[in-house]
Amino acid sequence: MPLELLAQLCWVAYSPTHFDPTRSPISYPSEDEVRKDLQVLNNAGFDGLVTYGANYELPGQPGHFIDIPKLAQEAGFKGMILGVWDPANEAELKTAETASLSPIVLGYSVGNEGLGDRYDLSTLTTAIERLRGATYKPVTTTEQVNDYYRSSPLWEISDWIFPNAHPYFSGISDPKEAVEWTAKVFKNLSSVSNKLILFKEVGLPSDGDAGLSERNQASYYQLLRKEPVNYVVFEAFDAPWKHLGKPDASGRYTWPDPEPHWGVFTSKRAPKPAARGICAERQGAP
Repeated sequence: MPLELLAQLCWVAYSPTHFDPTRSPISYPSEDEVRKDLQVLNNAGFDGLVTYGANYELPGQPGHFIDIPKLAQEAGFKGMILGVWDPANEAELKTAETASLSPIVLGYSVGNEGLGDRYDLSTLTTAIERLRGATYKPVTTTEQVNDYYRSSPLWEISDWIFPNAHPYFSGISDPKEAVEWTAKVFKNLSSVSNKLILFKEVGLPSDGDAGLSERNQASYYQLLRKEPVNYVVFEAFDAPWKHLGKPDASGRYTWPDPEPHWGVFTSKRAPKPAARGICAERQGAP
């Protein structure tokens, strides 16, 4: 599979609307809920899907997992980058290997912002090499964009470069300035290596801090479409369970708290302004 295909689809980062890992036990979506999620996304024009994990357990069926590649193909998606959240999880790796039989799975992303915290470089590299050898498909990983310095091992272990690049976390919420920042970072990374670069996460939250709004979120994506940047929209749906800090005595979360608001759709699958025309032809696409 030519890696250039990864730059030709309209990608969205996807976690199911009814998934909540903060509950005990973890709340997993039903197959029908995932099917509804994917149809909403494909109807909006998305034809590429990026997941974070391979093991979304079927409710009431321990050890049995939703076949997201199958559901994505049925919904009309053309490509999928399957995530592996835990590179040390044998069951998740086996599920990912089995998914390689699906023609929609174009490659894998092992881990997400966990290097040196949830796993070490040796564990990550071993999992990447295992998937690459077992599936004959390209494999990468994801860390924050600042971790991709010139001598970083991330360049060597990845078949393509898949960093998270968020202007908000660099103190930028104005959409025009945020797009300028995104394009500059993409250009700088492109000068380091000839490997394909696809930003796994870009976007602006629509709420949760001063200067954030649905209008600014929509403007960011409208302007970014004109830039020569390969990117995945982050993210599909709002995730109310995500938070930066801890609740106060009344159970409320104080600002800044942008994490529940990254979706271009709400957690009820209602479109925000950013979802309208988000997959229109990108004038500056490489």
